[in-house]
Amino acid sequence: MRLIVNDGKKPEEAAELAGYHPKPVYKTMRLPAVAAAISESIQLDLAVVGAPLAYRVAKSLLQDTSISARVRADLSIKVLDRAGHIAPTRKETSLQQKALSEMSRDELAAFIERNPAEIDKVEGELASRAKDVSYLG
Repeated sequence: MRLIVNDGKKPEEAAELAGYHPKPVYKTMRLPAVAAAISESIQLDLAVVGAPLAYRVAKSLLQDTSISARVRADLSIKVLDRAGHIAPTRKETSLQQKALSEMSRDELAAFIERNPAEIDKVEGELASRAKDVSYLG
């Protein structure tokens, strides 16, 4: 696995270097235990080698003034996003709001105070859908 994941060897070549016949290598690689071990090895390589290398490349590009400001700005946003430092948008903020049924009495009062126009709009929509059920007989 190390030859395939870390050294980038083709499976047949890796099998030969490890002392195995190259013909059944693809069948062996499909075995669940082998596939899981390869996946785990790739994840470890990404965490130990790939991510630090990518970070160093991004950092050097961010510091290189010969790179366009636009590219550095886009890269800055991506680095901050991966680090979890991007402020949520207004839409995301409203989606994170508690459901009315989960709000305390004080939270409901504050919600009503902050959103009178929204409440009036919803009440108007509900009133327009209402049907008269009174009997005039």
